[in-house]
Amino acid sequence: MSCPNETTISPIFFEPPIDLPAMSTPRRAFTLVELLVVIAIIGILVGLAAPALQSMRESSRRSLCQSRLVPIGMALQSYHDRWQQFPVGTIADSGPVQSEPVGNHHNWLGRLLDLLDQPVVAAQIDRSVSIYDDTNAAVLKLEYPGVKCPSAGRYPPNASCYVGLHHPTEKAIDETDHGAFVLNVPISRDDISDGMSNTAFVSEKLLRDDDLGWLSGTRATLRNVGNGIQINEDPSASLAPLEVGSIGSHHPAGVHVLFGSGEIRFQTDQTDQRVLEQMVDRRDGGLPLHFQSMEEQRRQSVE
Repeated sequence: MSCPNETTISPIFFEPPIDLPAMSTPRRAFTLVELLVVIAIIGILVGLAAPALQSMRESSRRSLCQSRLVPIGMALQSYHDRWQQFPVGTIADSGPVQSEPVGNHHNWLGRLLDLLDQPVVAAQIDRSVSIYDDTNAAVLKLEYPGVKCPSAGRYPPNASCYVGLHHPTEKAIDETDHGAFVLNVPISRDDISDGMSNTAFVSEKLLRDDDLGWLSGTRATLRNVGNGIQINEDPSASLAPLEVGSIGSHHPAGVHVLFGSGEIRFQTDQTDQRVLEQMVDRRDGGLPLHFQSMEEQRRQSVE
């Protein structure tokens, strides 16, 4: 029998501990599938960006090429102001000029050096002897950046990318040419009856392995537009000594052309051949074809 004041103590039951799951730790790596997806996305982005990047680089090279024609145009005008004539295209005892390292061949570029802020180079040229003479060997071998197009790529180190225009059609360089730079004959503004802004003076060329150098008054620095604007040429192909060749460049779709007025235009390689020839001819006297509409040019071409 229990006592009335006795307190009953309930037994304490201890439940067994519950096994809690271990806390998950964050992952520290990608799965193989995730990694492959990221690589694929990066590859697609690079593929999309590459053409745009290349286009930007070529646009920059084209702008630099154009900027190098600006001082040449200014030097031509300053030369005329000083001497009342433009520099002769090349010098030789007689014509036509053969593109071989034989003869005088001092050219129009060499006469502009003082005005291109290169008096030291100009002072080293001895005009009493051939440009190929040992006396002029050092200056002929110079890699002058003022005549280099950054898009030219592979080229002989001492070559010029820029050429004076001697005639509208393919022919040997001679005294009877109709361009602004001819053999032995200085041309003045009075001889350019078509107007300075309508007459092309300087353009670009594709470089060849047999280039005679930036001071050689041969096809190295004189060209015509007889074969249009070239975008491809085998640099190792052999040419006859009297063959000159046409203008061209590695710029996509055309070349820069410096006009007598100092204006520089980017002429597309789709330009009508008649338009090109008229631009180079200093005295054809015809209405400027490049002022005509494309429809009119097509109509005349068909006729």
